[in-house]
Amino acid sequence: MFDRLNRALQQHLDPNRPLPHPRQPTIEDLLPGDVVSFWDGGDSVVQAVLQCREELNRRETVWRWNILDEGKVLEISPDGTWLYERSDVLHQTSAEFETLTSDPDQGGVLKAFEARVREGTAARNPTLFEYDGKVYRVVSTGIFEARTAGATGYPNLEVWRDINPDNPGDNVYFELEPTEDVPEGTSGSEVLGIWTTHIALLFGRPLKAGDIQTIYPRSEEAQNR
Repeated sequence: MFDRLNRALQQHLDPNRPLPHPRQPTIEDLLPGDVVSFWDGGDSVVQAVLQCREELNRRETVWRWNILDEGKVLEISPDGTWLYERSDVLHQTSAEFETLTSDPDQGGVLKAFEARVREGTAARNPTLFEYDGKVYRVVSTGIFEARTAGATGYPNLEVWRDINPDNPGDNVYFELEPTEDVPEGTSGSEVLGIWTTHIALLFGRPLKAGDIQTIYPRSEEAQNR
C-alpha cells in the first residue's frame, strides 16, 4: 500500500515521470500468485513453479511445472502445454508402487521398459501397466533437475516436497499412454508419473490455443514483498 502511495506522490510532484509498467505474465513465465483463467470459466492460482531440465546424450530439455490450487498441474514444455487435473499418490507400501519400481525379474515395469529401450525392443515389445481398471503403455522415463521460481519453495505436497535439489538422479519422471482410445480433450489422455519417495500419477490432457483465456498477475503487494 505504501509503495502505491509513494508512486502516486512522485507522479503528482513530477507528472512527466513515466510510471512503471505492470507485469504482464504469460504461460512461459508464470510466478506464484498469478491467476490462470481457463475457457470453461475456472480460475486457478499458481501455488509454486518448478523450472526443470534434463540432459540426455548432451541434449538439454527444459520445461516448467506450474503447481496450481486444487491439485492441478500446468506443464509448459517444448512439445506443448498440458493440464493435469487429477493426481493419485502411490505410496511405497502399495502394490502399484512395487509393480512400477521393482526389478524386471519381479515384474517391475519401469526398469523393464528401460532394459527394452537399451535392447532396442521397446516398440516391438511394449511395457504395460494396469491401474484402476485401465491398461497403459510406458512411453518414456527420465530424471530431472528442478529449481523453484519466485519466493516460494517446493510445494508442500506428497512427492513434490521430496524433490532432491542436489541430485537429479533421485527425481524420476515417466510417461504413460492409454492403450484404448480416449476422447479428445478428455482428462486421462496423458498420464505423467513423478517418483521421489512415493509416486504421483497425474492424469491430464493437452491444451489448445484458446483454452487459456486470460492470465492475471499476482497482486502488487505480493510482487513487492
